[in-house]
Amino acid sequence: MTYDLSIIGSGWAGFNAAIAAARLGKTVCLIEEKEIGGTCLNRGCIPTKVFVAESKKNSSLQEIQKKKTEVISRLSQGMNYVLKSHNITWIQGRGVLLGPGVVSVEGKGEFRSKFVLLATGSQPRELSQKSLDHQRVVSSDDVLNWQVVPKTLLIVGGGFIGCEFASIFCRLGAQVTVVEMLDRLLPNMDQDLGKKLAQAFQKQGIKVMLKTGLEQAGPDAYEKVLIAVGRKSRFEDVCASSCSLHAEKGAIGADRTLATNMKHVFAAGDCVGGYLLAHVAAYEGELAVSNMFQKAQNRDYSAIPSSVFTTPEVSSVGLTEQEAKAFGADYEVKTIFYLSLGMAHVLGDTQGFVKVVADKRKKLILGVGIFGLEATELVNLFSVIIKNKIVIPDLKRTIFAHPSLSEIVAEIARAF
Repeated sequence: MTYDLSIIGSGWAGFNAAIAAARLGKTVCLIEEKEIGGTCLNRGCIPTKVFVAESKKNSSLQEIQKKKTEVISRLSQGMNYVLKSHNITWIQGRGVLLGPGVVSVEGKGEFRSKFVLLATGSQPRELSQKSLDHQRVVSSDDVLNWQVVPKTLLIVGGGFIGCEFASIFCRLGAQVTVVEMLDRLLPNMDQDLGKKLAQAFQKQGIKVMLKTGLEQAGPDAYEKVLIAVGRKSRFEDVCASSCSLHAEKGAIGADRTLATNMKHVFAAGDCVGGYLLAHVAAYEGELAVSNMFQKAQNRDYSAIPSSVFTTPEVSSVGLTEQEAKAFGADYEVKTIFYLSLGMAHVLGDTQGFVKVVADKRKKLILGVGIFGLEATELVNLFSVIIKNKIVIPDLKRTIFAHPSLSEIVAEIARAF
């Protein structure tokens, strides 16, 4: 059978692309080598957030593993149901692009389609000086299958992944050390957020070593070593040797519409690099389908929220103060503290703050950094504000429910 669209990879990019195409009345085959849901469902967002939530309840690691399995199974079943309800053909096996419109699946033969979407995801990045043995020196994939909490844990990398696992295993009773080569945690966020998180970690008993390399941290002294230096695009085995797919900066090369250099072949999600986030992958998958079958649109990353489920939580969207300065923007900065919120006092957690970068002339919010309670929820509100260019005077005229944490938006508007 010939399809309108063949997709290699059923993570958030591939799955959402399949649904988007089916809703346009297109015939779709979704090819997956492993489990439906890709990294996010099986080795990323969902299982790690189970670890976050359950560790806060003082659950044992065995209880967390049980809950993780239940949640993944339930969501997997739901995704399979959605595929069936949209008449999407599911093909289990390793897909390889042979050329425009032709995909080979190991043991299943060749499948032809007008368009092909590559959505092959990413995998943990390794360090050349410390090879993974998946027993003592591990990746984030390995950690999610642990049955015993280590007494001592060295986490190499102070980004999103490393910081989340630091919070989790500190709560579970491990002695945790985080080592980071740069001068702060969360180096991709506003520097005030990383500095504040490091202070919070130290108070919780998590040792933070900045401007420090792996060997300086003495890795042999720890029971377990987690290499959490990010993820890399997975694309090396996606194409047959006869294909001429262009690679760029360690990822599949794709233009602003997500089209590759090969005719009618698009790519989306982690495999194209950039923002390796599930919600960005979903957006790109849907955008790629729109660009295949409807009017072409360019990628828009002006309001991409990033969230770190540490304790306290950290989130950001838009420009950091450092980026605004580098771009030469005429900006001003205001910081509002949770101490001003009645709901923060009710909930017993007033340590947070929201830092806002705004355009002086246009009265538009350019970027927001949030540290504290429910930061990972509040950031979505600011994403809406930034994406839709809601000016600060309009926010001043908006009535927010009291008491609530989201009232901090009104406090920010009044501060400007």
